[in-house]
Order: sequence, then structure tokens, then C-alpha cells
Amino acid sequence: MSGDLKENLLKDVLKTGFPLEMEISQLFRKSGWQVVNGSYYIDKDEDKGREIDVISTINFDEDLDEGLFKEVLFSLVIEIKKTEEKPWVFFTSETTGHFDKLLPLDAVLAGFTAPKARLRRILRKNLPSIHKRIGRNFYVGFSGNGARDDIYKALSSVVKATQHSLENSWAYNNESGDKLVYVFQPVVVIQGGLFEVFLDEDGEHVVEEVDYIQTQFNYLSSNYPSENRKIIHIVKDEYLPQFIDEQREALFAFYRDINGIN
Repeated sequence: MSGDLKENLLKDVLKTGFPLEMEISQLFRKSGWQVVNGSYYIDKDEDKGREIDVISTINFDEDLDEGLFKEVLFSLVIEIKKTEEKPWVFFTSETTGHFDKLLPLDAVLAGFTAPKARLRRILRKNLPSIHKRIGRNFYVGFSGNGARDDIYKALSSVVKATQHSLENSWAYNNESGDKLVYVFQPVVVIQGGLFEVFLDEDGEHVVEEVDYIQTQFNYLSSNYPSENRKIIHIVKDEYLPQFIDEQREALFAFYRDINGIN
């Protein structure tokens, strides 16, 4: 193969999203996470198999004394997008009230007699908190007439893939009696512009470039749970190493907390 052909092929490859997916997967693996690329899920709305870019998982499953949780598993279900030419814009407002500040949990707590409400409180206490402002709506910048399809497709895809992962997890179908805690978080990683628009105290619009936004996304379909409130993490690739560390530390803190480990 000639040098020119390889050079042109590399240029063509770099226009796609595959190199970014490879870089993100490598980052997770180096941080001690297990990675599955190109995992498929069933889109219940269309009864078709669809692909999610990455599912990254880390777990703690030490051989503990009887009465402690045998396995705590945390999975990030990830869609990856390149947005250099058309930045993503999210309209945010402050969280208000208890419900708004409560992180929705895609979690399976199986095989134990302790009250699930208490365990969910411990889980929420240890997971990264909801931001002061969260996304309420969105659009693709410079796309004309406030177009939002690319963002909507990414958010709905990661929601459906997360639900599929939950329903097909070992914990969800657990019949062994083992004590299992499986937690799933929907994440969209982007390479390119990410902006937040909000109103300041004087009612003026403020535009800020950011590395990480939490956005509310209430996907509604007769084929999915009616109570399907989600907070989706929108993370720029530059911020991803810090995000990974925060998620891992939160999971380990939960693991120590429920098992009384100091």
C-alpha cells in the first residue's frame, strides 16, 4: 500500500467518530474499567436492534463476610458525538425543591432484606450531586431555525440503551439470592462545542462555554416506563478523565458506606 493511500485513508478515518470512540475506550481501560464497544439494544418503539457506542463498567465484588453486599457494579452507558461545526446548546435554570434536586436512579437492588428506600438514600448520598443549574431544553447551534434533532436522537438513544442494560442485567433477573447492587448512568460524550444559556439575576441572557452539563430528559413512550425521568450527563471529551474519577470514587464511597467500611 502506497504512503499516499495510507495518508489519505487516515485523513478519511479521522473524519469519522471511530478514532474518538477508540480514545475514550482506552481512557476507561487505563482507569480500570471494563469496556464493551458497539453493544446492541432493542429499541422497543421500532422493535429494532440499535447500537450504543460504549458501555463502561467497574465493580467491587470482594469476598466479604456474610451479611455484606457481594457485588456493587456501576455502568456508564455512553453515546459519543462530534460537534465541532455545530455546537450543542442547553438552556438551563436553577434546581428548585426536593424532587428537582434528586438524582434519578437506574438501579437494581437485589437479593437482600434491607429496605430498598434506605439503600437508595445511601446511593444518592454518595453519587455526584445534581448541579445548581440543569438543562431544561436544547438546540444545535448554527443549524437554522433552532434545530434539535441530533441532540434529541442522542439523548433518546442513550435512555433506551440504559433501560435495556438495566432490564437485561444479572441483578434484574437474579434468582440466586446473592446480594447485588447494579447502577446505570446515561452519558453523552461530545468532541466540540458545549454551551449553557441561562438568565442572570437581572434577567439577562448569559452564554457560557462549559465542560459538563446535566440535563433533564423525560422520554415518553408507551413502550417505556411511564416514570422515566432522567438526568443525562453531557461531558466534553477534555473533561472525561475527571468525570471518570468522580464516578469511580462515588461508587467506592457507596460500597464502603453500605458495608460499614471505614
